[in-house]
Order: sequence, then structure tokens, then C-alpha cells
Amino acid sequence: MRFTVLSLGLLAALPLCSQDSGRHWYLDIHQVKPSLEGHFQGLQDGKDFSMDLKTDLALEKDKTKVGFGLEYQGPRFGLEVSRDEQDYAGSNVITKRVTINGQDWSPATRLNTSVKAITTNFNWTIRALKWPQFWVGVDLGVRAMDLDLVASGAVLVLPGTTATVTWRKTLPVPQLGLSVGFNALDGQLVGRGFYHFLSYSGATYSHVGADLRYFPITAVGVRAFLNTESFKVPKGSAGQDADIGLDRTGSGFGVVVRF
Repeated sequence: MRFTVLSLGLLAALPLCSQDSGRHWYLDIHQVKPSLEGHFQGLQDGKDFSMDLKTDLALEKDKTKVGFGLEYQGPRFGLEVSRDEQDYAGSNVITKRVTINGQDWSPATRLNTSVKAITTNFNWTIRALKWPQFWVGVDLGVRAMDLDLVASGAVLVLPGTTATVTWRKTLPVPQLGLSVGFNALDGQLVGRGFYHFLSYSGATYSHVGADLRYFPITAVGVRAFLNTESFKVPKGSAGQDADIGLDRTGSGFGVVVRF
């Protein structure tokens, strides 16, 4: 999936070289600490699942690595490629049976878990309506989350035995929606907001965010942003044999170089 996103970004960048003045590239490093909540109930990849990331696994933010982004923003088009990585960890005495990738743990078991979440984002913006300091656009792209979960706990029916399970899943989601942007103070203040929504066969996805950048000098600025996304797949929708829910909300800060 990561190679696909990179290839799309390179292809999309080709026509940008011919655009007129008023274009800028942005390179930023940032850190975001989103919460992660969700549940999996049913069959995933042919294996039984019954777990809630919060109430069963007690997952909390553990470590956030530095993310990066590369953007082009021009008079007619915009292009964004970014990557973020977070680690979550939990330790909880479960109160009901928990099943992960076909492995069962009984109530009263202490379950230790860790989750690595890597998010790769590609977005292409077509600026449909433009004014001197304001624009409205249409967003097209894809956002993929790679989840790597490890769970370990004693098996009570076999005293002295510990079971460890690893589960990896990639959730690619198309991005389609509207965005708005502005610049003020002769380009010192640059902002953008967006709303992406997708509905297919009973499954829904939404992604809302805002980004504000301030450049005290022309080439270097600071960035503050927030976003929230929600992924809902009821059992039987989109051909799934599971009820899946995943929610992430977070804010972050970064340093931006403009050229």
C-alpha cells in the first residue's frame, strides 16, 4: 500500500511543474497523539474476534514518533503525502471472554497488549472556486492505516501456559469530500479545513480536520492541526462477517518549511 501511495504522488506531481506563479511547496515534521478506540466482533480473515480496544484491552497512548508531510499548494491544484506512527499499550484484567485472531482468554485473565498504528495519507485537491484570499476545492485520495497488534495472557484452562497472538491488518479507505482554504496577512497566515465522507453498502467513514500555519518569516513557520475520523462497518455490510468500529481523534503541532 505504501508503494502505491508513493507512485500516485509521483504521477500526480508531473502536471504541477507547468502551473503559473502562486504555487508553494511545504515540507513539515510534526507530532500527533490521537486517541484510538474501537471494537471487532465476528470473523476477520476467517478467525474469530471479540474485543473492544478500550474496555477490554485498556489501550492508551504509549509512544508517538515524529511524522512528516510533503505538500504542493498551487492556484489550481493541491497535493499532499504524509505519514504518522503511534504506539499504544494496555494491561487489563478482563471481565468477559476476549477472542483475538481465534485465541480465547477467559474472564479474570490479565491481558497485555500493544498496537502499532501507521497512517499513510495521499490527497489530491482540485480548487473548483477561487477568490484572491479564499478557495473551495474537491478532495480525492486514499488514507491507509496499518495496525499491528500483539496480545499475551495466561490460558486459565492450561495452568502455567501463556498464549501470544499477533494480528496485522491494513485498512485502506478512499477519501472524497470538500475542502476550503484561505491565506491572510500577505501569506503569513495559511489555513485549510476539510470534510471527507464515504458510504458503501451500509458501511460509513468520515474524516474531518483543520490545519492552521503561521509564518513569522517567509520560509519557516509553525503548524497546529486537528482531525477526527470514524470507521463503522456493521455486520453484514460491505460483505463483512464482523461488526467493526474504529475512531481516532487527535491534535498536533509541527514546523514547516515553505519554498
